Amino acid sequence: MLDKVKTPQLNVQKKSIYDPTQTGLIYPEIQQFDSFEAERLHRKQRLVAACRAFALEGFDYGFAGHLTIRDPERPELYWTNPMCVHFAQVKVSNLILADHKGQVV
Repeated sequence: MLDKVKTPQLNVQKKSIYDPTQTGLIYPEIQQFDSFEAERLHRKQRLVAACRAFALEGFDYGFAGHLTIRDPERPELYWTNPMCVHFAQVKVSNLILADHKGQVV
């Protein structure tokens, strides 16, 4: 994903102000998925990676904060790390799906 070379096309409407105008630049693109399940797993894996990064920075567990991602199929719901679980111990299998009020779904 990060190794794609994007060649800008002149006279084409840019999707974003962040699209480069120089040729030969390498920058990440939004990944496309075949299903909600594939995108959900991708997002949950990155959420776990972020929790592990927090652990490396010395944050310990839920009382230190939480991280969330939206569910791709149901954007009103969030995946989050469980309370009182050390950031280094968060796994895809123990993430919690909750609504905006914090109720576990």
